[in-house]
Amino acid sequence: MIKRICTALYLLLPVFILAQPSGGLGTWRVHLPYWQNKTIAAIGRTVYVGSSSSVFSYNEAEKELERISKVNGLSDVEVKLLRSNPNNNLLFIVYENGNIDLLQNESITNMPQIFQRNVIGKKSINDVTFFNGKAYLACSFGIVVIDVNKKQIVDSYQNIGVNGSNIEILDVAILDNFIYASTYNGIYRAKLNSGNLSDFNFWSLVKSSTKSNKMEAYNGMLYAEIDSVLNTFSNNTWTPINDSDLNNTLDLIISNNKLIVTTNLNVSEIASNNVITKTGKSLKNSAVQLPNNRFACVDNFAGIQLFPGGEFNGSDFIYPNGPYDKIATDFKFINGKLYAASGYAASFNESFRNNGLYILKNNLWSNTGQGNPPITPDSIRDILTIIYDDVNDKLFAASYGSGLVKLDMTGRVEAVYNKNNSILQEAFTGSCRVAGLAFDTDKNLWFTNHSSGQPICVLRNDGVLQCFSVGNVFSGSNYLSAVAIDDENQKWIAHTRSGGLLVYNDGGDIANPNNDAIKVLTKDIGNGALASNQVNCITKDKRGEMWIGTSEGLSIFSSPELIFGAGDASFDSRQIVIKTGLVFSNFLGGENINCITVDGANRKWIGTNNGVWLVSSDGYTVIHNFTTKNSPLLDNNVLSVGIDNNTGEVFFGTLKGINSFMGDATEAGPNFQTVEVFPNPVRPNFTGDISIKGLAENVNVKITDIAGNLVAETTSNGGFATWNGRNFSGSRVATGVYLIFAANKDGSKSVVGKVAFIN
Repeated sequence: MIKRICTALYLLLPVFILAQPSGGLGTWRVHLPYWQNKTIAAIGRTVYVGSSSSVFSYNEAEKELERISKVNGLSDVEVKLLRSNPNNNLLFIVYENGNIDLLQNESITNMPQIFQRNVIGKKSINDVTFFNGKAYLACSFGIVVIDVNKKQIVDSYQNIGVNGSNIEILDVAILDNFIYASTYNGIYRAKLNSGNLSDFNFWSLVKSSTKSNKMEAYNGMLYAEIDSVLNTFSNNTWTPINDSDLNNTLDLIISNNKLIVTTNLNVSEIASNNVITKTGKSLKNSAVQLPNNRFACVDNFAGIQLFPGGEFNGSDFIYPNGPYDKIATDFKFINGKLYAASGYAASFNESFRNNGLYILKNNLWSNTGQGNPPITPDSIRDILTIIYDDVNDKLFAASYGSGLVKLDMTGRVEAVYNKNNSILQEAFTGSCRVAGLAFDTDKNLWFTNHSSGQPICVLRNDGVLQCFSVGNVFSGSNYLSAVAIDDENQKWIAHTRSGGLLVYNDGGDIANPNNDAIKVLTKDIGNGALASNQVNCITKDKRGEMWIGTSEGLSIFSSPELIFGAGDASFDSRQIVIKTGLVFSNFLGGENINCITVDGANRKWIGTNNGVWLVSSDGYTVIHNFTTKNSPLLDNNVLSVGIDNNTGEVFFGTLKGINSFMGDATEAGPNFQTVEVFPNPVRPNFTGDISIKGLAENVNVKITDIAGNLVAETTSNGGFATWNGRNFSGSRVATGVYLIFAANKDGSKSVVGKVAFIN
């Protein structure tokens, strides 16, 4: 069932904004861009909108917006096409990969048969046509017929081209007992009641062309785009409509008993009397008409545009709140806000993304790369990571193309260090590439100047910028990226092209390069024993261990202080060895690890190309393993993980968008904070875990009834504890008030909370 997200709308400039509240423990949210959309459908006065990253609906009568996603029932992410059958309130949601969801009366049915089918060549669904209780799907490999009542595939027609050749079908229409199929070489037709429509002999080419695309049967005629011109077909005669506003059809939909034609130049309405009315709206991707004759359009700019009758030049512009784009490569929580970096450098090639930062505050996203002018200007591109300067209350961003960027907390640029105004050097592309960022204990900012002759740089706390050579240890290929600093103030730096891991010690005197030491660690035994020389990420945990993510799994350095030590003491990394049956293997061995993030309980969230893992502090216990198959995770390629240590919410940046999951660990200090219990009271229909936040670190938590009888006991993860609401015998506790007792390790401080149960 689809869950209602919210019924309240807020008007901000020309856009309705819908806040998405966070949920209880174990719940999921999506954080997706909703302003760029390519397909639209309507059932009554509810409009459904789809894009390459999201789906949402808007009820024009009730003024309700709703996000529809994997969190509330969809099976996939990237939507190619929406088509509705108003006769039975059925919505077809067609995905780019050929997967299909059917939404009807708030229930979702998945039909993965085409997605799962083995097809040589392209596998896609181009359009859907409804006729007599069936849906005819125009596919890259033929036509598929679905019984919409049974929600079953009942037939398919393939190899219907000349001499049985396989041809891609772009659209289907049915008129006067003939089925028409548009293709790249013209329009074919066959009698609908032919004995075997899979036999090409029943099909004939009735109109040749270099491309025939959108078609609809309307008002006793066939409307079809042929070589970019909209034509009608009636009495076996093709007639072009000589109107350039109707050329190059993007979409053709029967809506509100009218034919709606969308082109780049206009959205037009053809009525049953064949009168053409133009709206004057251009650059739309698709449009429908509602029962009150208002148009609803989608484009690449403003969500849904509803007209006429709106407040803004006769239009309303509506979409849910979200980040500007779907990719985020880094998250930082700072003073109650989430900052997300919008850049992306696949295989460390520039992608020229200039979206700035996405900022989440009070469940509303703002985007610094937008506006006129944008807060973070277009010249700042590919922000890969950010870091907070808590001394000066500033942000620094690593721009993979524009250099080192200093920003205020709104994302406004205050300074840029690049090849033109500093000692930073350009890459062979002519750009200035800065990658990893890390502060040392003296608040000196260390970063990498990727592809330069002096790839290790530091912006000292006195404002002086220095860069250092690493000699010829990488044969001149100084492709250095991620940076982390251990408890010895040593800099751990990843090489992006299988060069291993560089550890740099400045000798305690940054200004004097003569006492510096460098060591390159590799997968060789005695020299690091890395799982792979391709290092993707480096993270220091709460015990001071260095966790290294490589293209072939994990490596953990338990004694970083031995890297430059004298003697034979081994500093090699270790892998986590697990036993499955009689076989021993390395945990996550062979997995490409993109990121490792430590939560308040020193547990590790590990993002891979095959989902995300949460493991215990030592790594030997798997707590969660989320993939697209067992969770609402949007994509298995997890680029980044961020944790709100005040709430426990965990954010995942994937190639298909941002998810978040309400986790069960928060950051904690030695003392108690304000203890919060959720939900409180616990009502009869609640069956999940009760969360207790604001505790001291890793404390024992006891739950008693009002008479002081112990009914349950647990331990906090960082400053967060959970209780399933059951007593020691496994039964749900009775109605009443229960006390929560916790004390820190030395017993000097304690806290008491209350929670009420209603059964």
